[in-house]
Amino acid sequence: MHGFARREFTLMLLRRMADYQPDLVVEAYTRLGARKADYLAAFNRWQTMLRSRRAPQGLDLLHAVLGPEDHLHPLRLGDVTATVCHWRLPLWPDLRWQAIIGAANVVIDGTLVRTPDTPAPVLPEPPDLTPWSCVVADTLARWPDAHQVNPDVASRWLVETAGHRLWFTHGLLQLVE
Repeated sequence: MHGFARREFTLMLLRRMADYQPDLVVEAYTRLGARKADYLAAFNRWQTMLRSRRAPQGLDLLHAVLGPEDHLHPLRLGDVTATVCHWRLPLWPDLRWQAIIGAANVVIDGTLVRTPDTPAPVLPEPPDLTPWSCVVADTLARWPDAHQVNPDVASRWLVETAGHRLWFTHGLLQLVE
């Protein structure tokens, strides 16, 4: 792997998803023309860039890796205005990588989200949800009484609703308990 671009970024995202859905990850990296070694190398390289003093940081790193954003808009958070940036990724045509950017181009949050022009899927009851079928916002729209729990791992998220726990990695559903 010589460069790091949207394909490699997508491969990097798969690393944490493999903790929950290894079979889906194999299918996904194969569709991208990659091997297990490629997605592991992409993850390791991303981690190295995040910790490097010489690599760009924050939004500059995302621009270096993903190129210019496909869409951006301001987001008012109390007295502060952040910027929401979206990038297309090759694996999920109806989703975008969303980064919320704060002061000094610091990345506050990054996650997969549904595109605004794509309708949310009709979601069955939690026991019938399938992995990779929805993003966090889809579940919160479907079950307004759901509440989010922030686990200790930055790439993971938990939504509790109707007596079930929905586990997400990078914003994409992985597991229902």
